[in-house]
Amino acid sequence: AGPFLVAAPLSTLGHWAGEFAAFSPLNAVLFHGSAEDRALVWKHEIYYKPRHPGRRPYKADVVLTTYETCKAARAQLAKVPWSVMVVDEGHRLKGKGTQVRRLLQDEIPSGFRLLLTGTPIQNSVEELYSLLHFLDARAFADREAFLAKYGRMRGGDQVEDLQALLRRYLLRRVKGDVEKNLPKKMETVVDVELTALQKRYYRAILEKNRKFLNRGLSKGSVPSLMNVVMELRKLCNHPYLIKGVRERLASVKTREGRDETYQADPLVLCCGKMILLDKLLAKIKSEGSKVLVFSQMRRVLDLLEEFLAARGHRFERLDGMVTGAARAAAIRRFNDPAGRSFVFLLTTKAGGVGLNLQSADTVVIFDSDWNPHQDSQAQDRAHRLGQTRPVAVYRLVSAGSVEVEMMEKAVSKKKLERMAIVGGDFRQAGRRASRA
Repeated sequence: AGPFLVAAPLSTLGHWAGEFAAFSPLNAVLFHGSAEDRALVWKHEIYYKPRHPGRRPYKADVVLTTYETCKAARAQLAKVPWSVMVVDEGHRLKGKGTQVRRLLQDEIPSGFRLLLTGTPIQNSVEELYSLLHFLDARAFADREAFLAKYGRMRGGDQVEDLQALLRRYLLRRVKGDVEKNLPKKMETVVDVELTALQKRYYRAILEKNRKFLNRGLSKGSVPSLMNVVMELRKLCNHPYLIKGVRERLASVKTREGRDETYQADPLVLCCGKMILLDKLLAKIKSEGSKVLVFSQMRRVLDLLEEFLAARGHRFERLDGMVTGAARAAAIRRFNDPAGRSFVFLLTTKAGGVGLNLQSADTVVIFDSDWNPHQDSQAQDRAHRLGQTRPVAVYRLVSAGSVEVEMMEKAVSKKKLERMAIVGGDFRQAGRRASRA
């Protein structure tokens, strides 16, 4: 049988290669990178030379590639009759207009498709339909009929019917099924009080009081209020993310600059989350633990980096701008038992999947994602198979702010998953459930 195609995020590709090397006799070949690199691999690693008559033509049993490479090398990949196509982080195909989904479904042939995902439902049943349609387009040809039957998920019979349908396609494994002795993960939601400065600006943003925000600013540096929610989220994370605040704190001509409350250490003292993190990191460090800090925003990581350097905390950083060798080196330094790295700063998008950072036993969600599953996956960088210590998760939520509303919506999304997936028995795939 074969060949097999595995499409995965770049961040997980090395892990896939390592697992094949450790546990499988199959010849797994990495196929990504520049056009020149791909051409060399395709020429020398995918096929046997023509001088071997009668031999199976494929030298590679498994080709490991990325979604981006699937788009760039679609003509080559479409020429191979793949026995099995495996799509890691399969929830990325959830959108009905997703370009990668159309490519993998319509242009690259495969006899069997397997999706790997921790989140088959993230926001709605419609996303689940997209994945089912990818797996079996004939059985799930009518999107409107599917949504009419299952879209609202109101009654118990409706939930049971959907679960019975999913049992033909879904095999579910949780960490407890594989590792019975995995230490517990305990999440604590920490209500963080905004500082007086943050509260003033919060009210100003809500009231769209441009006069207040523009005070002392030069022309052309007016904060954008087009996206009020984003401005509020930025303010909750740190006042310095609002244009002009740092300059006003540094000027004796402004009210903020004359306020002695913040002058001793303005980077920390003007931000409720930073005050709490400062105390929390001191405690964690005294216990000899390591910590992961996740944020949605690269600019937040910039401020956290400045703060950690001022406090003398050794740290690593990974965001969308860190790639290749630098990424691997940062992970290696952090996981080194003899290393001195104490904190790993990560954006949730870039560092939330595919990384093994179990040398840390503490996770701080500095600001939450609208999608709770993204935060759950981020936590699992530390709470994963092989972890020997309990993992503590601290989710920072600014009290009385837009972040509270985000948390409430996250609970609603989790409820949908619990109804359709968690409550069902999906330990055996391909069987039909009988109803009493």
